[in-house]
Amino acid sequence: MEKSLPDALPEQSAQVPESQYVMIQSKGGSILLGPILGSLNIAANTKKLAEKYKDKYVGVDPFEISYKSILETNELITETPSYKLMPFVFIQECYDDKFRLSLVYHVENGSWTGRYTYHLPTQYTKENFSRPNLSDLERYRNELSIGADQLSKLLKADVDGKLTPSGKKIDFGSLYIVGNKMGGMGIYTMPEELHFPDTDLVEEGDDYVIIRRQGNMKATGLFGGLAFGVHYFKKDQLHTYNPM
Repeated sequence: MEKSLPDALPEQSAQVPESQYVMIQSKGGSILLGPILGSLNIAANTKKLAEKYKDKYVGVDPFEISYKSILETNELITETPSYKLMPFVFIQECYDDKFRLSLVYHVENGSWTGRYTYHLPTQYTKENFSRPNLSDLERYRNELSIGADQLSKLLKADVDGKLTPSGKKIDFGSLYIVGNKMGGMGIYTMPEELHFPDTDLVEEGDDYVIIRRQGNMKATGLFGGLAFGVHYFKKDQLHTYNPM
């Protein structure tokens, strides 16, 4: 395991300083600025937001929590030097003024790259996120631990060749993947209208789904930069979920 961030991160994202956290937001773009200046302005605003919250939830280290989990469940990863596992958390500030967090296991082995994401159930208002109390932090730490255990199991299953698609395709959408409006000048596509067809369904339970999707990890958040890889979703985290 390595306490660092991968090179493949969404454009316009920003690392929260000295942490395993990556901030995603889309405010600051404008048709009047054009694509290049608009993108630079979004990136600058994201960096400011990352600086603002560096002393909040980021005091909880996802690396330490993930390291403990992976030691208990996945000897191959810890004993095989060719595997490089980098755990981190995406923080997405969404259009509804809520922060949604996702724990990520980013794994590299030679030319192969895998990404496994668990979307944490609690959504935070700006007030909650900027002033967490002890109860908030304890709940967050517990959710991270549950997420790490789930991702450790998924990674082990994949390394063992047991994380195979069911043969079914779905169309899905979630604010944890794209949480902001697309457009400008008063003409917007709401994120609830954005979804991803032709996605592999790996497993479905009563209240959860595990899916797998190809994608571009360096795309902006608005263009699906968080969509690549294996995802564990609770069904109430999806605004779109349809068989194809």
